[in-house]
Amino acid sequence: MPASTYLCYTIYMKKMTIRDIAKKAGVSVATVSYIINNRNTEKYTPETKKKVLQIINLYDYKPSRLAQAFASSKSHNIIVALDKQNTVFQKSEYLDFIRMLGDSLEKMQYNLLVKSHLETTRFDTADAIVCLGTEEDMFLRLAQENYVPLLTVDARIHDELFFQVSQDFENVKRQADKAFGHGNYTAVFVDTYNESLKEEIRSVFGNVHFVVSNGLSDVPKGNVVTVNRVLTEIPLLSDRNFLLVPALTDKRIQAVINCFQKAVSKEEVPEHKVFI
Repeated sequence: MPASTYLCYTIYMKKMTIRDIAKKAGVSVATVSYIINNRNTEKYTPETKKKVLQIINLYDYKPSRLAQAFASSKSHNIIVALDKQNTVFQKSEYLDFIRMLGDSLEKMQYNLLVKSHLETTRFDTADAIVCLGTEEDMFLRLAQENYVPLLTVDARIHDELFFQVSQDFENVKRQADKAFGHGNYTAVFVDTYNESLKEEIRSVFGNVHFVVSNGLSDVPKGNVVTVNRVLTEIPLLSDRNFLLVPALTDKRIQAVINCFQKAVSKEEVPEHKVFI
C-alpha cells in the first residue's frame, strides 16, 4: 500500500517551452501566446483558455513576465472547501480539522479561509485549495475553474494528478482484527458524500455502518471500530465496545501541510496518495 496521500499538480519532465504547451493543449503557439498575454480573446473559446492555463500550471511553465505575475500574486491564503455537511457529526469532525490545520498554517504565516456549500467554484484569493470530503464531480469542477494546486482530504478522486490524503483503512482493519478477532465487529463511520471513498471502505470491512444525525439507534451493538472520535463521546452509544483509530491526528495535519508544500513548489514525487 502506498505511503501517505497528497493532492495537486506535479511535473516529471524537463522545462517546457511554449511549443510544448501548444502541443499538449492541441492549439497553435499563437493561441498560447494570446492567452498568456490576454490578447485577441475572440480567437479562442473560454474552454480553450481554461485548458491552456491548466497545462501551464501543471507543467510549471512560467515565461519571465508570467513568472513575475505569479510571484506578485501570492496571497498567503489557503482555502478549505467544504461540500455539504448535513449532520452534526460531519460538522464536528470538519471543525476540529479546520482548527488544527489553521493552527499549523498560522505558524507558516498563511491565512485559512473556509468556503462551504460551494455555490461558487472559482476562487481568486488562494495559493492552494484543500477539499475536505468533497464529492468527485464537485472537485473536478473546482479543478476546471481554478489554476492553483488542489488537494483532497477524506475523498477519492480518480485522477492521479491530484494529491489525496486519507485514512489507511487497511491499518484500521488490522487493529480491529487484533482487538476483537477477525470480523467480530462492525466498522462505524460518520457518513460521507464521496461515494468512491464509501465503496473503498465497504471493500475493506465486512460489516460497515454509516451514521447520520437521526440514525444513532441503528448503530449495531457490541464491538465497534471507528475513526471518528465524536462517535465515541455520544452517551446513546456508551454501551458499545469502541475501538478508536483516530482519523484526526497531528500526523494527518502534517501530511496535508507536506502535500501543500510539495504541490506549491512543484516538487516531483512518485506517489500522490498518502494514507495515514
